[in-house]
Amino acid sequence: MLHLITFNRWWDTGRVPEAYLKPFKRELFNKILKFLDAPQIILIYGLRRVGKTVLMYQLIDYLLKSGIDKKHILYFTFDEKIASLKELLEEYAGLVLGKDILTAGKIYVFLDEIQKLKDWQEQLKLFYDLYPNVKFIVSGSASLVISKGAKESLAGRIYEFILPLLSFKEYLSFLGESIPQTKNVYDFSELKEIYLKRERIFPLFFSYLKSGGFIEIAGEEDDFKIKEYSKSILERVILGDIPLSFKIKEPLILKDIIELIASNPGFLLDYSKLAEIFKKDKRVISNYIFYLQYALLIKVLSNFSGSKFSSGRKLKKVYLASTNFIFQFFQEKFFDSEFIGKIIENVVANFLNTDFFWRERKNEVDFVLENKMEKIPIEVKWKEKIKPKDLKGILKFCEKFNSNKGIILTKDELKKEKFSSTELYFIPVWIYLLFVT
Repeated sequence: MLHLITFNRWWDTGRVPEAYLKPFKRELFNKILKFLDAPQIILIYGLRRVGKTVLMYQLIDYLLKSGIDKKHILYFTFDEKIASLKELLEEYAGLVLGKDILTAGKIYVFLDEIQKLKDWQEQLKLFYDLYPNVKFIVSGSASLVISKGAKESLAGRIYEFILPLLSFKEYLSFLGESIPQTKNVYDFSELKEIYLKRERIFPLFFSYLKSGGFIEIAGEEDDFKIKEYSKSILERVILGDIPLSFKIKEPLILKDIIELIASNPGFLLDYSKLAEIFKKDKRVISNYIFYLQYALLIKVLSNFSGSKFSSGRKLKKVYLASTNFIFQFFQEKFFDSEFIGKIIENVVANFLNTDFFWRERKNEVDFVLENKMEKIPIEVKWKEKIKPKDLKGILKFCEKFNSNKGIILTKDELKKEKFSSTELYFIPVWIYLLFVT
């Protein structure tokens, strides 16, 4: 019973301890509020240290302030060992509610680090069906165990939410910077209004790149602390989380792969070449890449072809989940003119809702946004002056796929130009990222 009391101090005081709450609320907080009254389970997952536990405490605080009975809210983290969800709920019902959960009215149960509970999907499914009056809000860190397992076992019973790293827009808000409400990235009057704030906002973009969106080091100026922070996360995931989920003999190779990606973000994944570099079978390397994806440490993009089958067979590009990881390995050259463009490309990859780039012969486009209505190519060009030859790839894509617009993410240029039937929007990358969350 003591561990439950420790985690649920509001049973006594009626409020969440201030130490557990943070004044800044992520954008996901308001999105989740809309689903609190729905019967389905809410699943929150994301990279380590993005703020999942704080978000859960903020939701508990909201419920308490909304008048929910303090004893009708249960929080538990599976960092603590427990045999089963049945054991947890029985102890809660007997020692806190004093009655059967089914007859107690509306109950909110928050379960943190759910992936550490064996067969959690089946256990959660059982009690979701058994107790229709219970709202389950669960969180976890590993994407495959969380997301794929949930979709297969809890179909129709769950809403999934990924808590990402801080977007640039959230980062500015966290620092107390006021920015215009962004709505339409193609509205140049809106873009010009933001551009007027360049002298204030542009320097913050570089500090954002160093912290990589981790909220605990947002605004941190000590480079050593920034590096040590990402080092601790990588070591925890590479030496702890991944080996716990998979039987791997040499987890340090994972770190070597991360460092290789950090040296050249967006390089083409060639498993045969990587196998030569690390002197391993390419199937082993393929598995290691999969493990890094599983842990949300990297993002892999496929070559767009218009066909999922064809895209799956082509070489892929790989980026790190946070530019903070790049800073850890390559602080000395982080802002070098020859390197910073790759870092910019990486941060765009982190926040664009896409799984595709495009490469065909000598033509290439960094990213492809696709929806039912259109295909929009996006090219990152971090340079003082963009020349006509820099537009060859994006114009070739527009011609091949009948796209009537494309986006060039620039260092400073803000303009719009017409090329035949294609409209190209030149937008400073720091402005464009304000539209991406």
